[in-house]
Amino acid sequence: MRRRWSRNDRALPDWECPEGLRRRRESGSMNIVRSRALKRAAWLPAGALALSMVAALPATSDDVASDVGLPPAADPAVSAFAQQLEDDYIDPDRVYSTDVRWWLGDASHTDETLLEEIQALYDGGFRGVELCMQNDSAASDQVYGYGTEMWAHKWNLMMNKLLDLDMGVYLTSGTNWSTSNVPGLDPTSQSAMQNLTLGTATVQAGESVDVLPTPAANAQLDGASFVTAYAYRIVSDNTVDTGSFVDLAPMLEEGETVWEQSPDWDVPTDGDYRIFALWTQGTYQTSSPANEPSYATNYFDERGVEALKSFWEDHYLADPELRAKILEGDVQLFMDSLEMSTGRGFTWWAEDMAEQFEERKGYDVTPYLFLIDGVGNVWNNPYHSVATAGKYRLDGDEDLRQRVVNDYQDVLTQLYRERMLQPLKTWLNSVGIETRAQISYGQPIEMSEPAMDVDYPETENRNQYNQVDIFRYWTGGAKLENKVLSSETTALTFGANATQQLRLQDAYSQFASGIQRTIWHIWSAGYGYGKYEWPGYETGGFGGGFALMADRFPAAETYDELNAHLGRVQQLMQTGKARSDVGFVQQKFVHGMAYGGGTGSDNRAMNWQLAHQGVQYRSTELQDNGYTYDYFSPRFLFDDDVYFDEGSKTIEKAGYKAIVLYQDWLDFASAQRILDWAKKGLKVVILEDAAARTPFNDGKDGALAKIVNELKGLPTVRQATVYDNIDYFSTQPGGYNDNVIEKLQELGVHPYTGYSEPNQQLLTQTRVDDAGNQYLYAYNYDDGSYRSKSLRPEVRNAPNPGDNISTDIEMQGTFVPYIIDAWTGEVTEVADYRWVDGKTIVPFSLDYNDISLMAFEKVDDAKLHVTDTSGDSAYPVQGGIAVRTTESGELTTELSDGRSFRDSVTVPERFDVRDWDLAVESWRPGEVTGDLVRTETIDGVTTINRKTSTEVTTIEVELPELTTWDEIPEVGQAVSGVGHYQATFDWDADSATGAYLDFGRSFEESMEVWINGTKVGGEVSTNPTKVKRDVGGVGKPTIDNGLGEQVPLVGEDLSTGGVNWMRPLVDVGPYLQDGDNEIEIRYYSALSNVQLDRGVARVTENASGWWNYDIDYLSFGPEQAVVIPYVDQEYVEDDDSAEAGSDGSVDDSEADSNGGSDGAGTDASGDTAGAEASAGADGGGDDSVGDDSSAVDGSASTAADSDSESDAGAADDAGVNADGSTGGSDSGASGATNGSDAVPQLPDTGGSSQAGLIVASVLLLLSGATAVVVRRRRHTA
Repeated sequence: MRRRWSRNDRALPDWECPEGLRRRRESGSMNIVRSRALKRAAWLPAGALALSMVAALPATSDDVASDVGLPPAADPAVSAFAQQLEDDYIDPDRVYSTDVRWWLGDASHTDETLLEEIQALYDGGFRGVELCMQNDSAASDQVYGYGTEMWAHKWNLMMNKLLDLDMGVYLTSGTNWSTSNVPGLDPTSQSAMQNLTLGTATVQAGESVDVLPTPAANAQLDGASFVTAYAYRIVSDNTVDTGSFVDLAPMLEEGETVWEQSPDWDVPTDGDYRIFALWTQGTYQTSSPANEPSYATNYFDERGVEALKSFWEDHYLADPELRAKILEGDVQLFMDSLEMSTGRGFTWWAEDMAEQFEERKGYDVTPYLFLIDGVGNVWNNPYHSVATAGKYRLDGDEDLRQRVVNDYQDVLTQLYRERMLQPLKTWLNSVGIETRAQISYGQPIEMSEPAMDVDYPETENRNQYNQVDIFRYWTGGAKLENKVLSSETTALTFGANATQQLRLQDAYSQFASGIQRTIWHIWSAGYGYGKYEWPGYETGGFGGGFALMADRFPAAETYDELNAHLGRVQQLMQTGKARSDVGFVQQKFVHGMAYGGGTGSDNRAMNWQLAHQGVQYRSTELQDNGYTYDYFSPRFLFDDDVYFDEGSKTIEKAGYKAIVLYQDWLDFASAQRILDWAKKGLKVVILEDAAARTPFNDGKDGALAKIVNELKGLPTVRQATVYDNIDYFSTQPGGYNDNVIEKLQELGVHPYTGYSEPNQQLLTQTRVDDAGNQYLYAYNYDDGSYRSKSLRPEVRNAPNPGDNISTDIEMQGTFVPYIIDAWTGEVTEVADYRWVDGKTIVPFSLDYNDISLMAFEKVDDAKLHVTDTSGDSAYPVQGGIAVRTTESGELTTELSDGRSFRDSVTVPERFDVRDWDLAVESWRPGEVTGDLVRTETIDGVTTINRKTSTEVTTIEVELPELTTWDEIPEVGQAVSGVGHYQATFDWDADSATGAYLDFGRSFEESMEVWINGTKVGGEVSTNPTKVKRDVGGVGKPTIDNGLGEQVPLVGEDLSTGGVNWMRPLVDVGPYLQDGDNEIEIRYYSALSNVQLDRGVARVTENASGWWNYDIDYLSFGPEQAVVIPYVDQEYVEDDDSAEAGSDGSVDDSEADSNGGSDGAGTDASGDTAGAEASAGADGGGDDSVGDDSSAVDGSASTAADSDSESDAGAADDAGVNADGSTGGSDSGASGATNGSDAVPQLPDTGGSSQAGLIVASVLLLLSGATAVVVRRRRHTA
């Protein structure tokens, strides 16, 4: 495919191993230069370094054409849709990159330290930065805390610089993330959070009572007010008799303080009673570090927002220049999970709570307030609910208790939305700030409804254990509102073992549920005030601490590639709107999470996803058949942004074709709305006796029953059955088998994206744009490793599915499919598909823990395509189709126009690249802790930051063939750092079209690859949002390097992509030349091994309770480098040289003298087809073919023929040989056809068939998916 950006390759020319085995600075250790541009400079020649210092500008199409010496022209083989895709995905805008939460130690980092980190964040390609103050215990809160002049200075500096760089700035609503809080706020005022506090005691039958029980002395705080008091007869323990209520409030006299309340009451003689006395007071919750107590604002009274507004107006928004930047920039306020405390009380309260409750619910809640005691979130049991919550019970009236609790939590939810989220969003939006909040799971607030009241809803994976069925709590509301849903990601205590593979597994799991944006947890600086142990500042200690992203790690060199990769994924996930199949109506006010994971078979804490067990809806049959579904509160059905489309019969904007009622309750108003929509065509499935009662104490069960009975009688409604008799919403296993899918299919509900047969490996998400084109994200989530722990016998006893899934993807509608390479952005039209009964069916293959991105262009008329082939893959070329194979033998192909072909193909055998020169830079801490020092003085305050330098030892090794570091005696398992590899191998350009390079299935961390000086899979970004920019120091271009020396703080070029790190198998055909080829690798390890060796971390299996997330020594470096040749056979529509066989087929073994092409081929997943067989496998097949066989001759090779190019006068960059074939050593890293962006059709040279004249084929590189064997079924068009 052709690129839209200029073709400036990130090159790595000749590199020479450094002499000697050690490089240290003279003092005995080596200071690693902080600027990534300068670190990289050691491996660049002068010319390349000079080029890297110039900011690239976006190129026009004319610029690109002139660059390759050809006039601008559209390749007829490339559709306008494909070109637009590639324009979008080759070099995605920064706005689609991931974000990061930055933990700052008070305001104690020097300005130079902050600017240095901002340069690294920009160069890493991140979209934006969440500024989050943490406590550095050595720093004075009065000098450096929240609310100080130093805090104002530092935050002003960071905000201005980030906005100047057009990056996002995200501010927490307080000193850190836990609450909205304001320094100096009066905790007794209604602007501060208020609670209910309980005093309770048991009194004996007939006893005289003259004083109310009070809370403990330390719970009696200033500013309290008395609420009420009453008593109930005790039935047993904490169970009371509902009918025995005694109101004590009228009997009371207040003493000297509000805590002294004296009744005149004689206890009835029918039994012992429990007295409940209630006061309201401030929670006195504070957050630190702050210069004075910073109290939490009131989330249930709008005065809380007013207090925060006043503080922000005086600080963040006080500077007119900064305020103007905020208005135009990407600025958000972020609120984390609801980590608000009730203080010494048991629930939250507002001054008018009792009145609000009665107005909304129609009855007095005060006699029941004691029932809220003990109602809260449980972090480590997702089955926690109102049924298991609460300390007290009503004898014989559990149903009433649950309804009252639901009513109370519902009122809290509505007050939180109306008095906190909505006015906060209105005010902040008016000054250019958007709101982003983690929705509700921290406390007993309804799970999904607050998503309606923020600009960006958010979740996190730490408490959800990457369980898609738990993430679905949030995806439903976000899809209905069409809001971008983010997730705080990898907030896990894996320390230095947090590799790129672990991060990507977290991100991929989230995308599979419908999450669209990644916020990494966490970034921290290299320098610190009170903490500066190697490798840099962290609030909690490195070993076993949080997974960090920072410029001090080797892999920081490739953060730009990580962001380019995930930027493509997130762009696709944010395109258009969701197409989800089914919505599960769920209203849940009391809930639990999956904090702490689980690695066994306890249904309360396990990896349900890998055990193939649903968490809430128990069956996974819908998922296994390609249906996507989410959970959402029925209140979304009344939101202005949500509607039923009577044309498509879907609920928009999520695209739900049906809803399932599966909870036993449903509120009356929502039932009426569902009935109305069902009459208009909405499909509804009712599971068992769902919707049998309302969740509230509203007396509407009878009216609800009438609605539901009418609903059940509609032709658009079905009832489904669960085949197990269990308590469905308890921790009891079971409920995994039902007939919901059969009922949906009876109603004609089929998935937007289905499979040819059920599987337990794929998870997908589908999006649609305004033109009806669809976009697919697919993830292979299961390798079978957990199946033995499943509570489902059919899962435990099933064969292990292995590391690959091969199936057919079935899209509803007629489309032309395209692969979007998630690592390079290359877009390839897929030519192997078929249309059957209004569906587009595409062969698909995907490896475990890998992803695929696809686009489907909505069309009415079919293009020429392959309906069956024994080859690995097929793709369109100008005037026809190309089929790729990596195996010798007979190649059979059937086309949609009825033609069929048989060709004898010879493919060279695979071979290892041998004789490597390896230099490993081993990283360890310097001898002196904190030897690098920076000092600044601002307004009389002197701040010192320190850092421990990195000592680098170079280990030089000659390797006969590649293997991992732990298998190399000179290196060993204790080493972490950077590896530099060089080798040369011979390529016969006449023998094949091109080749793949397979680095093996076991790979840790990241690497970059160059062949013949050109970076594989990526170029220098020319996207204006990523152009190289220099941050510089404070009023000058330099900063102190910690040694008292001033060094430039300059930016570096960002890369558009590179090699797939999840399965490093890459098409190197465009980079090969005839004869000797030089390959260079720069590999970056994690610091896990050195930290384990030093004893800072310790080996831990299933760390944090997460399955297969181990802290252990890793095998660093690529394990192999195997060249896998391929041959491409072309079939063109005007090929009149083919001969028809007696069976009607065409034997093309003598029809095409130039069967190869420069294109590449993959199956529909983006997998490099045919390369999966073991690297040393015999290519097989006959070594000889006919005179004009499909074996590729030099005229179609990717080899450079400099003589023929110069003789013909062809443009060097175009790579067009004198014989009309494509070639050229100047082929770009983009993977376009040998460096050419547009190649016109050349006149017939007379020496070959028309197929030999096709010189501009669409190059197909790997997408994120990399499985390589496509198991194809025989079929006809």
